[in-house]
Amino acid sequence: MFVLFAFIAVVGYYSWTRLAIDAYPDIADTTVQIVTQVPGLAAEEIEQQITIPIERAVNGLPGLNVMRSKNTFGLSTVVLVFDDGIDDYWARQRVQERLVDVELPYGAVPGLNPLTSPTGEIFRYVIESDNLDLREITDLHKWVIIPRLKQVTGVADVSNYGGITTQYQIELNPRKMEEYDISLSDVTEKVEMNNVNAGGSMLSRGDLSYVIRGIGLVKDLKDLGRIVIKTDNGVPVYLDDIGKLKYGSLERKGVLGFYDGKRNFSDGVEGIVQMLRGQNPSQVLEGVHAAIDELNNEVLPKGTHIHPFMDRTNLVDMTLHTVSHTLFMGMILVIVVLILFLGSWRGALLVAVTIPLSLLIAFILMHVTDIPANLLSLGAIDFGILVDGSIVMMETILKKRERHPDEVLEEDSILRRTTEVARPIFFSILIIITAYLPLFAFEHIEKKLFTPMAYTVGYALIGALCVALFLIPGLAYMAYRKPRKVYHNRWLEKLQMLYHAQVVRVIDCPKAVLGVLAGILVLAGVLSYTVGKDFLPPLDEGAIWIQVQLPPGISIERSKEMGAELRNKLGQFPEVSYVMTQVGRDDEGAEAFSLSHIECGVGLKPYDSWTTGRNKAKLIEAMNDTLMTMPGYSVGFSQPIIDMVMDQIAGAHSDLALKIYGEDITETRHIADKVVNVIKQIPGATDVAVDQEPPLPQLQIIADRDRIAQYGLNVSDVADLIELAIGGKAISQIFVGSKSYDVICRFSEEMRNTPERIGNLMLTSGTGAKIPLSQVAEIKLTTGASTISREMNKRHLTIRVNLRGIDLTSFLQKANRMIDDQVKYNHEDFHLKWAGQFENQHRAYNRLGVVVPLALGIMLLLLFAALGKFRQAALLMCIIPLALFGGMLALNVRGMTLNVSSAVGFIALIGVAIQNGVIMISHINNLRERGRDLRDAVVTGVRHRFRPILMTATVAVLGLLPASLSTGIGSDVQRPLATVIVYGLLFATVVTLYILPTLYYMMEKKEDKKDENEKI
Repeated sequence: MFVLFAFIAVVGYYSWTRLAIDAYPDIADTTVQIVTQVPGLAAEEIEQQITIPIERAVNGLPGLNVMRSKNTFGLSTVVLVFDDGIDDYWARQRVQERLVDVELPYGAVPGLNPLTSPTGEIFRYVIESDNLDLREITDLHKWVIIPRLKQVTGVADVSNYGGITTQYQIELNPRKMEEYDISLSDVTEKVEMNNVNAGGSMLSRGDLSYVIRGIGLVKDLKDLGRIVIKTDNGVPVYLDDIGKLKYGSLERKGVLGFYDGKRNFSDGVEGIVQMLRGQNPSQVLEGVHAAIDELNNEVLPKGTHIHPFMDRTNLVDMTLHTVSHTLFMGMILVIVVLILFLGSWRGALLVAVTIPLSLLIAFILMHVTDIPANLLSLGAIDFGILVDGSIVMMETILKKRERHPDEVLEEDSILRRTTEVARPIFFSILIIITAYLPLFAFEHIEKKLFTPMAYTVGYALIGALCVALFLIPGLAYMAYRKPRKVYHNRWLEKLQMLYHAQVVRVIDCPKAVLGVLAGILVLAGVLSYTVGKDFLPPLDEGAIWIQVQLPPGISIERSKEMGAELRNKLGQFPEVSYVMTQVGRDDEGAEAFSLSHIECGVGLKPYDSWTTGRNKAKLIEAMNDTLMTMPGYSVGFSQPIIDMVMDQIAGAHSDLALKIYGEDITETRHIADKVVNVIKQIPGATDVAVDQEPPLPQLQIIADRDRIAQYGLNVSDVADLIELAIGGKAISQIFVGSKSYDVICRFSEEMRNTPERIGNLMLTSGTGAKIPLSQVAEIKLTTGASTISREMNKRHLTIRVNLRGIDLTSFLQKANRMIDDQVKYNHEDFHLKWAGQFENQHRAYNRLGVVVPLALGIMLLLLFAALGKFRQAALLMCIIPLALFGGMLALNVRGMTLNVSSAVGFIALIGVAIQNGVIMISHINNLRERGRDLRDAVVTGVRHRFRPILMTATVAVLGLLPASLSTGIGSDVQRPLATVIVYGLLFATVVTLYILPTLYYMMEKKEDKKDENEKI
């Protein structure tokens, strides 16, 4: 058996090296995002002509849970969230099949975002250079750095943010075009016709064959300028005769700023590495680090360097440090307690062997079933609970040695004793595993958070059971077989004598016990009512993510200046390591943000280096107070990962969202503004704002169909002038080596920079007449929607809310009451719905309300199988509310809330509390079977089981005590769970030692009298 477990240990270590390790599990749903870019198109047209046709095409997809879309200037994003269990590739294939049949105007082609998740951003960096300008850095990033990083296995995409995307630009002069009688269509047609290569098959000459190539591609601006647009009396009119050719840039949609004390970029280039969903982040990051080192040392020109500033490895290391520290401290405390109680370092070490072996067995099963290792799955393991079975087994053999110190232990007697306790050990551990069954019924985010934990704890308990039943008896027999002097724990013996006297008194006063029970149950009900209720505690990522809204419609230069002011203010906090600002959106258009929006990432120094005395919550308050003094900034605080997760879950960058559905955008915003003013009055409600940006200023060119018909024109002629001459359009491409650049054509800026000059632009009729645009269209300044959000084919606005210092349930009660009283609106045309954490909490608690009773029923059946009597099984189930009292008291005293994490702690507490009861009742039953009367069996049985119960409870409490007190990164989810188990188990132990024997005695005494009466 020893050889078998040694082999298992080797396989377990190998499995550990192959496990995927991350700070937190991937809590995102299966999601497909459809992105369609139509440059120059306003939000209203994007919604009407792009988004709605796509939504209609994908309606009714199998497994579709929710469909959201955002429409903004030039961009449509449709997000499809599928049910749990839907495969990512299957979902993407179904979406692609539907999109094939979608016909969109303007040549728009919808595409799918890379297969990643909100937790997939694993690496961010900026590029610094001493000798390259911004355009050259952008080119280097796009054509050298990004392709190299995309070669790393497991990288889904690498995005560029900021910089200048180079274009070859043709700025036409309308007056020159009139002079030479050239139209826009003439220019686009000739450029396309004069930028081609051709293949002419093969030419055979003698023994050789030659590939025939016709080379006519434009290579540079000179070639482009020499394209002949028309010939006038034998004189060619070249492209550079009617316009100016230059290197330009794509109209900038965003700006990247960065500050870390050493670097201060007001306009830089950032790279964002996104991991393919389902990959091992440790392995992917290892490949990314190798690629970065290669680029910095071998590829990039001298003076140019990639500087990482956000690396998921740091978060993983910090959370694993927190977990390993709490686990190590728990292990040390468990071993110390074992030595104190057993009085033998040899016995303590033998029991402690259970810890590494059970973990190694868990690693094997995790590797086989593809369960990743993370903060939650590892941090929830209580070493004290793992060794409980081994403690009982070891204590049984040790007690035999203590009673017969001078005799050689016989195998038969040891086998008989171990067999006697094997049954209650087996069922008690099985009951603990059963207690975790409700976690497998969770859905969505809570399932992804806690199901890996349930698997890991279950696997570790299976390993502990195997060690307790098959390894510990043999090791203990080898250690204690020969006669030896036995250490007697005097203080424990005195404590046992004191306990014996107390139990005798308690058994003689059963009515007092019933009174105490009634009081405890009443207090438990009161505490359950007064405790705050949330969905989840915050998952500390060691960083801050701020959503900043600027005044609508501001220019890129002004938003760039405001971004710099933001970095300067936040960079003054001594706890901050870097500040990164993303103004607007990247060129790929993955986010539907305008230039009036900033996403700000704030890196934090290690908490143990902070000298200000603030914690993270206080730092956020101080930052918020500072930013509130700056005019024009509306901010919302979150964290990088959870911000993206909440955006996917609720469609808003906040913990909580209130969605107002209605087709009338103006009236919907009017209602939203009223609701915002109401919610701001509630203490604890912070960062309250309408998520969608306010209306933007627009220059509308409204075609007059009658005038257009009068001049023999078409509306398409007006549209072409707006799209090509004013907006600019890619009409061809130029290839330079492996690089490719768009050729953009538009009128020169001085001819289109005011409404009056736009109105003076000429259209050419079929007869050749020149008609000013203002003659066939109305040109006016007005406002229009900046962003139009939709969900399940309905328009809506979202109010984002973050909560600080108030629990979710209390806030919702106040908010709903105040909104009903103070906000009046047409309930037929508009309706309100809470989303985000509220939806998750409601779903999770409803699930638990159904599944926990089923699990309790299974536990009752297991107790019946273990004890053989239904009344005794029911008695043990009755101590559950008493055990929960300790956990509820701890939550109220420590100011914590009842959330999914603490609920999981209660679930685990149920199993652990019953375990000691099974051990005690089983032994009392054995004594009665040997002929002892009821009272003697109860008094003797509880005395025999006092040491193992006290020992198992103490090690279980101390095993999670460090986690309940931990404050490091990654401790937020552990702490409520551990608090409930630690303090609940303390009270449950008192119940098991004092109340359970009394109730057992009362019940069995009544049953014995009933049996006697029946015999008479």
